[in-house]
Parts: sequence; C-alpha cells; structure tokens
Amino acid sequence: MTPTVKRFIGDALLHRDEIGESPCQVHSFKRGNELYFLKTSPTVYASTTYSVLREAAVLQWLSGKVKVPEVILTAQDEQQEYMITRAVPGVPLAERLSVALFEEALRQMQSIAITDCPFDATAAVRLRELAFLVSQGLIDEDYDFDAWPGLDTPQDLLARLHATMPQEDLVFSHGDLGDSNIFVTDKDELYFIDLGRGGKADRWLDIAFIHRNLREDLSAKAATQFLKNLDRPDSPSRRQFFEQLDELF
Repeated sequence: MTPTVKRFIGDALLHRDEIGESPCQVHSFKRGNELYFLKTSPTVYASTTYSVLREAAVLQWLSGKVKVPEVILTAQDEQQEYMITRAVPGVPLAERLSVALFEEALRQMQSIAITDCPFDATAAVRLRELAFLVSQGLIDEDYDFDAWPGLDTPQDLLARLHATMPQEDLVFSHGDLGDSNIFVTDKDELYFIDLGRGGKADRWLDIAFIHRNLREDLSAKAATQFLKNLDRPDSPSRRQFFEQLDELF
C-alpha cells in the first residue's frame, strides 16, 4: 500500500466486500461519519478494463454527466493500482428491481455524448483484451458454455466471437450494467458504480446485460417487456454476442 493511501485510511478498519467476481479487491472503511471504498487491481491487469486507474479516469470524465462516485485519490506501486472513492447513497437496484428503473438507467447511459469520449470499449478492443487474458490464464475458470452448442474451450469462444462480431452502433456504455452496479435512492435518483469497462461501445451491450439480469432475477415476462419497450426492434444476435463476450470475465 502506498504512503498516500495509508495516510488517508489512517487507523480505520478495512472491511472486505465479497460481492463481485473480478480480480479487483474492494474494502470499505469509515473516516468520521463518511463511508469510503478502497479498490485495488494487480498490475498485470493494467492494460485491461479491470484496471482501477482506468476506472478512476472514467469516473472523473463522467462526473457532472451522470451520478457516479467521487474519486478521492489514486495511486500505484509495483504490485497494485489503488483508488479510493466516496460511497454513493441509496441501495443496490437488486433490492428494488424493476423494468422502469433499468430503462431509466439505460436512458441516462446512452444519452451521454461520446464526441469527446476518450475511452474505447468497442468489440475489437474487448476481444484483444480477452485474447490477452486467455493467453495469461487470467480468465474466470467458472465458465459455462452449456447454453451455446459447439463451444467447448475458451479458444472456441474467441473464434466464435471473432466470426460474429457485429457492425457497431456506438453510444456510451457502462459495460457492466447490472443491478449490483446501480444504486437507487428513495427519490429514485440513480448512481452508477463499477465503471471500469465504461466507454464507447455498441448500444446492445448494456441492453443485453439488462435483459439477462431481468430474465434471471425477475422474470422472463419482465425481460420481454423491457425489449418491447425499446425504441428499436430486438437484435437477438447482438445480445447473444455480448453475453458470450462476458462469459470469461
């Protein structure tokens, strides 16, 4: 831990957050009555969307555009990257899961202008990232290809993704727009966290994640209603592409 990070934390107790499946570690701590989070990522992930320094830069760029955590400080040493953020208000959307709140989250993300967005999260970039993770043995080993016949290995998946990469309609994408990464207040204000994969990407990436979340955690009816409410026809092949792209992360 770097001296600046140690000084800010002081003698506060760090509490490990067990939610999430990324290689990043998250700890909460208090200074006075304020709650903060320390997030770290190993330097081997510095060139990937797991990098907390990348996430900090995305959060700072988004500040004033949508509600995101305030970045207090960042640091790095030979082993880790570090980011401290102030906690956001509200509860995870998982506690108030609804089609309407997900629709509002999607609207806010896709209304962000990308003309000067410096963050590239397009399919080509993500596929290069995935190839790197596969080559280094850094993928999620708990993958499940049962839903997709003909896929047996990570290499099979990479080949399938390269063969089915869509022509992209770029918008700003959260990159992991699930019900644990959106917080909602009692006034229905939305706050977005875990934006390491944020950036320019196809509009169907976030749509695919929301549809999967609703299908698995609310109901198939809710997921279908979400698709019907979109301002465009459904694109099952694009949704499948982005679900498959996420399988090894």
